[in-house]
Amino acid sequence: MDHVQLIHRAREAIKRAVSSLIGPGTDYALLDFPDYTNVGDSAIWLGTIAILMEVTGRLPRYVSTPSDFDAFAFRASLPEGPIFLLGGGNFGDIYVSHQDLRIKILREFRDRRIVQLPQSVKFRDERNARQTAEAIAGHQDFHMFVREHASLRFVQQNFNCPVTLVPDAAFGLGPLERPRAPEYPVMLLLREDAERVGYDYSPFEAFGAVPWVDWIREYRGFHSLHRLKASFVCLLRGRCTSLDRRVALFNLMANTRLKRGLSLLAQGDRVITDRLHGHIMCTLMNIEHVAMDNDYGKIHGYIDAWTSPYDGVVMADNPQQAVSMLGSLKDRAAQIGKPRRATLRRTKTSLQP
Repeated sequence: MDHVQLIHRAREAIKRAVSSLIGPGTDYALLDFPDYTNVGDSAIWLGTIAILMEVTGRLPRYVSTPSDFDAFAFRASLPEGPIFLLGGGNFGDIYVSHQDLRIKILREFRDRRIVQLPQSVKFRDERNARQTAEAIAGHQDFHMFVREHASLRFVQQNFNCPVTLVPDAAFGLGPLERPRAPEYPVMLLLREDAERVGYDYSPFEAFGAVPWVDWIREYRGFHSLHRLKASFVCLLRGRCTSLDRRVALFNLMANTRLKRGLSLLAQGDRVITDRLHGHIMCTLMNIEHVAMDNDYGKIHGYIDAWTSPYDGVVMADNPQQAVSMLGSLKDRAAQIGKPRRATLRRTKTSLQP
C-alpha cells in the first residue's frame, strides 16, 4: 500500500472515533500540551488540533501543559463541554507528570465527558495501575483510545471504561513534503531516554560519517522567541486574550519542533529509528525506513496494528538486522516498481497558530 492510501485510512479512523464523542460547534478543552523537545508529541498535538478543527470547527477553549493546569481558569473558559487529553506514549508510570494530570482531571471533573486520545499504555508497577483503575471507575463518562493491541488488551482487562483501537493522532497531519533533499545514504534517529533498549550499536559504525541523533535537544531562548511571535500573531488578528496567546504559543512551538524533526529525518535517503514518531513521520513523508523497537514493544506493536501494509517500512529486532534490512528495502522497492526516494505530496507542513 502506498503512503497516501494508508494515511487517508488512518486519518478517517481518527475522525470517526473523535466524531462519535463530540459534534460540530461544540467547545472543548485540550490538555497536556507537550512543552518539551520530543518532536513526536508535537506532531501529535498538531494532528489532534487538525482533526478537532475539522470535527468541531473550533480551536480549543482551554489548553494547558501538565504543570500549569488551572481549574478556575478552565471552568471560566469552558463552563461546559468535554475535556480531551492528548495522546502519545505516556499513559502509565514511566512519565509521571502526565499521569498525575490524568488522575487529577478524572477525580475533579466527574461532571465532564473526558476523552483520552490515542495512547500506548505501560505500567511498571501494578500499584500505579490500580490507582488509575480506581480513578477511572469513579468517572461515568471516560472514554479511552489506544494505539496498539497490547494496550487494548490491558485496558479491557484492567479498566472499567469504553476503549477503542485508534491510530496515532499525528496522522491527522496528512501526507507531508520532504523539506530537503537527502544528503546521506542513511540517517539514524535513536532514542536516548527511559525507553531505550540496550542494543549493541556497533553494526552502525559501518555507515561511517552519517547523522546519528535523537531529537530531544533545543536551542536556548526557544520559549522567549516563541512568546514574542505568539503576541505578534494575536495582535495581527486583533484578538489578544491570554487564551488566544496561549493557543498561538502552543501551536507555534509545536510547528517549530515538527519542522526540526522533519528536517532531521530528511537528511537521509533512508532512515533507521527506534522512535515511533520517527516511523510515523517517515511514513508521512514517504521516506523508506527500518523500525527497531523500544523497551516494551510499542513501535512494532503499532506497526502490526496499523502501518504494516506500507511499502516503505520493515521491522528489525536489533542493529545488525537493521543494517541488513536496508538492502531488503531497496530490493522490495525494485520489485514493486516504487521509487526509492520520497515523493512530494503536500507543501504545507504546519498549522496556523
